[in-house]
Amino acid sequence: MNAALRSFETQWRARSPDALQPIREQAMQRFLELGLPSLRDETWRYTDLRSVAAQSFSAAACESKGAADGSELSLVDAQQHAATLTMVNGCPLLNADLPVIKGLEINSIRELSKHDSQSLARFFELASDADQRWALLNTALFIDGLYLKITGPVATPIVIRHVATGDGTQAAHPRIIIDASAGASAVVIEHHIAQGDPSPLTNSNTHIALARDAQLEHYRVFASGAGATHLDSLDIHQAQDSQCKQFTIALGGGLVRSSLEAHLNQRGANLDSYSLLVGHQDRHVDCVNVVTHAAPDTRSRQTARAIASDESRVIFNSKVIVNKGANGSDSKQSCRGLLLSPRAEIDTRPQLEIHADEVKCAHGATTGRLDPDMLFYLLSRGIDRETAQSLLVFAFLADVLTGMSVSSARSAIEGALISQLPDSQILRNFR
Repeated sequence: MNAALRSFETQWRARSPDALQPIREQAMQRFLELGLPSLRDETWRYTDLRSVAAQSFSAAACESKGAADGSELSLVDAQQHAATLTMVNGCPLLNADLPVIKGLEINSIRELSKHDSQSLARFFELASDADQRWALLNTALFIDGLYLKITGPVATPIVIRHVATGDGTQAAHPRIIIDASAGASAVVIEHHIAQGDPSPLTNSNTHIALARDAQLEHYRVFASGAGATHLDSLDIHQAQDSQCKQFTIALGGGLVRSSLEAHLNQRGANLDSYSLLVGHQDRHVDCVNVVTHAAPDTRSRQTARAIASDESRVIFNSKVIVNKGANGSDSKQSCRGLLLSPRAEIDTRPQLEIHADEVKCAHGATTGRLDPDMLFYLLSRGIDRETAQSLLVFAFLADVLTGMSVSSARSAIEGALISQLPDSQILRNFR
């Protein structure tokens, strides 16, 4: 057993039992059996966690000092009157003056579990897949979290500010549950930031459950410092005719590993997944998406754009599984990578696993430098080379961002991404 496993087990034994104890205990035992992933694990073959395994971690404290005032970090303009919820090392700051938002109920998972642990149990299904081991650890060790019950149309975006504070010897396990009732709709933006560098190891998990005809637009934006290690798991379960539009944006962190497990469980479920992965300096970004079509006439689209500069490395590993009997399933996977440095690396791996006959599935992946034909076209129109290159990079970025309905979030994300790219001053002129 390595140092990290020993420290996680020590944290587990030091915890006081709560209403979710049986589920937590099963999760911890399964995690200890599996151990930390290594390069021998298929979906971890590009990401080396030996530096994490060699460390001992203590639980990050729920300290709110300095974390509540961060309006300048918001991705949404104040004019849009978004509800902003703050979590510090996974602990929600729910004040008594929390605004009442039509169509939304906000609760602490810890407090809710004391009164109704049975209804929460369905959101803590223990994954048998070894790739979900970090979600198991989150289930075992999370201190508290947010339960958002969406009961109707929510008019304004909901922003969740995840603040990591502490140092690299600590670990935090933020937990979010988004439960959308039939016909409900909302936009939820999760914004991960850090105070101080290095910051605690962050192992976050979000569970999304969409009932019939529910609609959700979900963002997860990683914007921690260069010394941060962030491991994130997102589980999506969709019922009949539900629609989910999901954006994963990596614009910070030293090592970022994001996973998405989507289950299209009933006819008509529709998922659009967008990933914008930016490698900068020596950043390592690993994005793994697995979408399971478990019912007939379901639809999924995965669109990823990866940019790598300096000595960074970006990985996009996507898989679509079509179960037996899921006839009429329609899926597409598209990943394009743009290399801006000879020392940068992009790895893409689209996969299909089909157990039904009448399906429509396609995938494609390309990686290279700027298109020389497009560059020549712009040069022939009198545009100088530097401006032409910047314009092509900006167009590459916009491929993913155009689908965002929250214009201020798109603008803020564009600005943060552009600042990390060559010729950033020129790029700003095209915004």
